[in-house]
Amino acid sequence: MWSRTAAALGIGALALAAPAAADAGPASALRAEAGAFDVTLPTGDTVHVAGGGTTVTPAPGRDPAFSVRHSGGDLYVVPADRLGDDPERYNVTALHERRPAAAEPKAKASGELVTVRVRSIARDGRPGPGAVGFLNVKDASLGNAHRPLPGDPDGPCTDEGWNDSNCVRLAPGTYSVMGVVKTMPSWAASTDGGKPLDYSLVGYPEIEITGDTEIVLDARKAREVTVRTPEHATAPGPGAVSHLMWTRGTANGQAVDEGVYLGDGSMLEERVFLQPTERVRTGTFEAYTRWRLEAPAITMRAGSRALRPQYYPAAYFSDTSDQFPRLDGSAEMRVADGDRPGADLRGRLALVQRRDGVPVAEQVERAARAGARMVAVYNDAPGVNDDPGGYGRPLKVPAVRLSHEEGRALLRERATVTAKGIVDSPYQYDLVFPEEGRIPENLDYVARTRDLARIDSAYHGDGAMTAARYSKRPWEEFALAYAHPVTGTPRTRVEYVSADPKTQWSAMAVTPEQPYNNAFPGPETPHVVLGETKWSSYRAGQRDAHSWNKGPLTGGVSAQSPIVRTGDLIRLRVGLADAARNFSDVYSSSFPNGFATDFRVHRDGELIAQTAYKPNGTLMTTPEDAEYRVEFDFANSAPWARLSTRSRTSWTFRSARTADLTVLPLLQVGYDAALDPQNRTRSRTLKLTVAHQDGSPAPLRRLSLQTSFDDGGTWTDVPVRDGVARLHGKGAVSLRVTAEDGRGSSITQETVRAYELH
Repeated sequence: MWSRTAAALGIGALALAAPAAADAGPASALRAEAGAFDVTLPTGDTVHVAGGGTTVTPAPGRDPAFSVRHSGGDLYVVPADRLGDDPERYNVTALHERRPAAAEPKAKASGELVTVRVRSIARDGRPGPGAVGFLNVKDASLGNAHRPLPGDPDGPCTDEGWNDSNCVRLAPGTYSVMGVVKTMPSWAASTDGGKPLDYSLVGYPEIEITGDTEIVLDARKAREVTVRTPEHATAPGPGAVSHLMWTRGTANGQAVDEGVYLGDGSMLEERVFLQPTERVRTGTFEAYTRWRLEAPAITMRAGSRALRPQYYPAAYFSDTSDQFPRLDGSAEMRVADGDRPGADLRGRLALVQRRDGVPVAEQVERAARAGARMVAVYNDAPGVNDDPGGYGRPLKVPAVRLSHEEGRALLRERATVTAKGIVDSPYQYDLVFPEEGRIPENLDYVARTRDLARIDSAYHGDGAMTAARYSKRPWEEFALAYAHPVTGTPRTRVEYVSADPKTQWSAMAVTPEQPYNNAFPGPETPHVVLGETKWSSYRAGQRDAHSWNKGPLTGGVSAQSPIVRTGDLIRLRVGLADAARNFSDVYSSSFPNGFATDFRVHRDGELIAQTAYKPNGTLMTTPEDAEYRVEFDFANSAPWARLSTRSRTSWTFRSARTADLTVLPLLQVGYDAALDPQNRTRSRTLKLTVAHQDGSPAPLRRLSLQTSFDDGGTWTDVPVRDGVARLHGKGAVSLRVTAEDGRGSSITQETVRAYELH
């Protein structure tokens, strides 16, 4: 499922609002922090870049994979159905910077060059679509070229970085020639631009080119990557394989990073293949695949024969997970011919054949009206097909797709099918399998839990959420991730990740669940987009725990971008933080029943900046030592908001001109209450910790707590001893904490309906 916003990475620009207490705006302006940006590709797909991460959002009705490349400081994101286009049209960096089109490179003298033609063969022996890159492994600035597969045999053969021919002119030397070849279904044209069965990484990371030659990229030489999880049943459902990436570093240290970014619905069979290679002798090389595995969403058996059902990509028929019907539990169903007029479908599995021009949603609706419990749509040609035949109509009952062969066999036998569906997988695997220096013959991986790290994740709140986990290898400047719903929340989930010191992980979670499509728009609602504020690598056997949206949700700063000063510039960024210190940017909504924020900065009592929009920017101030007060008010009037509905935070500190980048001494309050996933507790104990934003301890001069059980109408003092308080009362408790350290920094933080005491 596609995340329709770049949730974990922050989005939007800072604008100034007039101060509430003055007619004119403040003398100093808070300038928007640069960094995060969105780019719309010519296909309408959107790329969001920020914080070292990239999220791609396809245009409505599209579900392509994306070819990604990072070269020469530029990021390219090319939709897989546009590999024949000039990649410069999809140069995200250039589009963002609004650069003019690059000048055509000057051709080299013909005597210096040799002619290289390239041919591609898919796994079924037919010509295969894709793309290939040529990289001189001595110097990346020489012979760095790309060609579509299969290229135009009549196109010009030049030394250009790109054209649509099957030919390139190169200086003799040692090259990396690597490409991706797609294998199309047997019923489709072999070089069709539609959805493939699978992807294969093929080629030669180190090959001598000394004269005119032809290079054949043959996917039949590639080996399938397989993953077993002995301790838990898993199955590669839609979106199981999300990354097929590689890097090639040259002798002079330059590198080109490439790969394919795969989302739900990018391929029909969730299979990837890699061609084994020799170890490179010059520069560096690495390739990896990344997998996301859960309990099988749907399994079916007909007698002793196991079927291979797959749900359609949910974005075809829904915007959120609750709109997409799935089987939850076990069911035995007689098979009935759903295409036969008058067939008795009551309580049965209706078997229908896919037909051109007939939407799957229409076929499912017809069977549901006749009483079918589930629908299985089998292809009308050999193999599989997930074409929905149209968008914008919801499914009435759970529907799966089967191959043509499975459908015909079931129709002949009219057997009883035993089906099992798991909606809320209790576990998830996020796995990265890197191969350094070469791709080996054996690509069968076994992911044993003892070799992985385990993260016990608790998702707090009142409904489904959206989550994603980012991975990053040392050579990657951008982390890529797709977001998926976490259904059944509030709940816990065991999450296993690859344990490797060279693989770093970070994560995000959004509450409530973000729409992954916009086919059935409802009332606009705001989302809290919480992101971890660090990257972590793990050891085998390491066990960790992490919570999301655990109360209270209140004003905070991000550990990844603390409030700092350089000279007379103060960089400011505040938002919301939960009890685990996950951070979310928030700002006033442009629609009713959303967020309302007010951010203010005072210097020696004078208001110098204020905004109701994203409080993330840089403030030019004066060099003298002064007292600063940063205030952030937040209110959430969304219908889903039951707790942490209002907060007010005020930070006071002193600052003067600095010679170096200096983290300013703002205080943060940590809250530790024994809350269940619904942010409730019977425990009266609340532990408070106070530290500076850089994590250093804060010897306190004062720490006080007040509570309210009438949403802040009246407040009662509560003693705090060694950071521990005993609360008295029942219901939604509001908290007001005041702390001051020995250097004059202070914080006052008030959170209405922080959590529930029972």
